[in-house]
Amino acid sequence: MTPAQLELYRIALLRVLEANETQYGLSAAVLAVHAGSFGFRGLGGEFASGELRYLEDKGFVRPPAKAISPENQTWRITAAGRDWLAQNG
Repeated sequence: MTPAQLELYRIALLRVLEANETQYGLSAAVLAVHAGSFGFRGLGGEFASGELRYLEDKGFVRPPAKAISPENQTWRITAAGRDWLAQNG
């Protein structure tokens, strides 16, 4: 994947999370499927997990606190992620 494609993939992940209004977030595998609607088909949850960790380091996403089954990691967009999309998206 080229750097430009990777940037678009990260933005697609943020867009999917922005559209998700649940407090529990989405798993990397589910995000990878939804990123397909942006043209990124077949990349899988493992690839999405790496990019979500990058976005977490940037402060754009975070895993919500889960008391039950924390091993089933999910992700939510942060205010910083929403603001970035509003300014750049």
